[in-house]
Amino acid sequence: MPNERLAFSPMDPGNRGSVLPLAALLLLIGLIAAAIGTFAWQKHARRVRWEEVASSYARTSNASERLTLIERHRDVPQSALWLLQTASGQFQEGAYGEATKSFLLFVDYFPKHPLRPAALLGAAVAAEAQGKQEDAVRSYRAVIAEQSADPYRLVAEINLARLEIGQKQYAPAKTLLEEIHRRRPVNRFEGEVQELRDRLPP
Repeated sequence: MPNERLAFSPMDPGNRGSVLPLAALLLLIGLIAAAIGTFAWQKHARRVRWEEVASSYARTSNASERLTLIERHRDVPQSALWLLQTASGQFQEGAYGEATKSFLLFVDYFPKHPLRPAALLGAAVAAEAQGKQEDAVRSYRAVIAEQSADPYRLVAEINLARLEIGQKQYAPAKTLLEEIHRRRPVNRFEGEVQELRDRLPP
């Protein structure tokens, strides 16, 4: 009895067209499975690394060492908040120059972060605390230009108006205060806004 040839021999020219797509499909499935496995491993590895970095940050109390850690691990999600925390700590300790640098570092490192206006405001206040009014004015104006939500924009406008009144630049200060008045800010700022309006010349 003659030997029967396999019906789906890969060497059969008539069946090669059906075998190759099947092989390609199996290869694709294998690649997808491998990619999923690699992604899951990478996600786990990232989470473990983030936890290690967070642990290192928690053990570090020196601002300089914290900044070095943050710079080295900017891809860690918490690093943005750590940088703001470090800058705020420097400000509270009276290290206004270092605080200004740290706030501006945040603006540089995380240009699209939702807390960017807070960092700009921090830089402005820290610069003003050093007596650097021109730097403060630039940062206050940057906060306002961001068109951020109150209270960042509101505080920047009030502080900028106060500086402009101090410099006898009454026209831009009046414009700012009128804009604030039109938006009807929350009550806790109304007294300060009115006080500044009372300082404007008639």
